[in-house]
Amino acid sequence: MYNPATRLLAILELLQSRTEISGQELAQALEVEERSIRRYIMMLRDMGIPIEGERGRHGSYSLRPGFRIPPLMFNADELTAVMMGLMLMRELGTTPRLAVASATAKIERVIPSELRQSAEALQTSLRWGHVQLDTYAVSSEWITTFTIAAHAKHSLNMTYVSADGTLTERTIDPYGLVLHARTWYIPAYCHLRADLRLFRLDRVRSVSPTDHQFSQPADFDPSRFVLNALAQLPGIYTFEIILHAALSTVETYLPSNLALLENAGDGTTLMRCYSDDPYWLARYLVGQEIPFTVLATDELRTALSVIADEILAGITRIAKSPNPQTNQPC
Repeated sequence: MYNPATRLLAILELLQSRTEISGQELAQALEVEERSIRRYIMMLRDMGIPIEGERGRHGSYSLRPGFRIPPLMFNADELTAVMMGLMLMRELGTTPRLAVASATAKIERVIPSELRQSAEALQTSLRWGHVQLDTYAVSSEWITTFTIAAHAKHSLNMTYVSADGTLTERTIDPYGLVLHARTWYIPAYCHLRADLRLFRLDRVRSVSPTDHQFSQPADFDPSRFVLNALAQLPGIYTFEIILHAALSTVETYLPSNLALLENAGDGTTLMRCYSDDPYWLARYLVGQEIPFTVLATDELRTALSVIADEILAGITRIAKSPNPQTNQPC
């Protein structure tokens, strides 16, 4: 908590959650000296926040009775964007998990009850695979609809366009919502086919809730089902790569929902991954620290060759750049 603005907001949060709090307690919570707390209190007062204080060694601070700062208010689309952003930051590991959990708790505490269910549903029913930036555009309203249905175990009616363009009316039991590569997938039990099926959210044309509740298998893993189901789809490549590192080492680098991993012996790991785009996997492999050998497919080898040529071309351009201006004054 090093940003002064962040510290000011933290003090406000503590003052609103307590009748009174001492300067020593604030200093311990923010990991600063008490004189810094006095400076922050003065800054807040200068901003018009009515903070009252008792002088002395054991003095305390409190907000004037009846004063409350209005909470941040989100509409449904904004809430979906904020919660998904926090979840993605947690998944990528770019932000401390404690910070993400704290931010999530604060949002859930101030949002209206009608939006709290949406926040809970997103956290329990949404899963991440290997995410690409050029994700197919889908409605945030539908993301909320499907995650709430999966969370509440309510069936949905939907109009769906199959890969061959056939339009069908279906009733499904959604078991979750998984973003893998650039596509949102819905693993679900389909009442029309009387079997488990994998649907793409961008092919849904309409959706409506039902009053029917369903029971989901206790051991069902939405992410694993998506990976296995993708292997059976037409137009999907099955990539197989030998990673020259032990399985325990690979598991610390690769997220479990990116690919299927198994021990290949001699300190190596077999990685099996499914996608319609070999270039995203090529870029991912190039960015890892683990040596690898491609077993399949030729499309992946071609993608790696193209990327390698681009890298070499960039190195050549830099090497041939005339009169590098390294000693020019600022």
